[in-house]
Amino acid sequence: MNRRQELENIIIGTLLESNEERNYFDDCRMLTADLFQDETNRRLFSVISDMNKNGHCCTDPCTIFQERFEDVKDIYIQMVDLCTEYSFIHKKMQFNERQFLLGCVDGQEHKKTDIQFNDYVDQFLKTVYYETKQTS
Repeated sequence: MNRRQELENIIIGTLLESNEERNYFDDCRMLTADLFQDETNRRLFSVISDMNKNGHCCTDPCTIFQERFEDVKDIYIQMVDLCTEYSFIHKKMQFNERQFLLGCVDGQEHKKTDIQFNDYVDQFLKTVYYETKQTS
């Protein structure tokens, strides 16, 4: 998996975890579905975008996705994978846990990450721009 694919997965996985307390879609206003290379990610982003335009939050996306995808079982499996393995919160917790464990091993304090979700979105846009510039 290349960096762009990972960034796509992090963005979609995080958007799937959005709720009424924290709607990560606000950080993605500059994104459009056609920026995503992976077809499933493109379709998921399109659905999430439509849901946000209509005022629906992603608290129960399965019902809405069920209406838009033919093979519901496969999309559910991919959604769970994206939420559990690629969400911003999961990635940040993994990094901070590694930093804590390193500190336990070597007795030094290691800096925890202060990265924000919009940092991933910015990096994704830069990557898309760079790749588009390369192919032009």
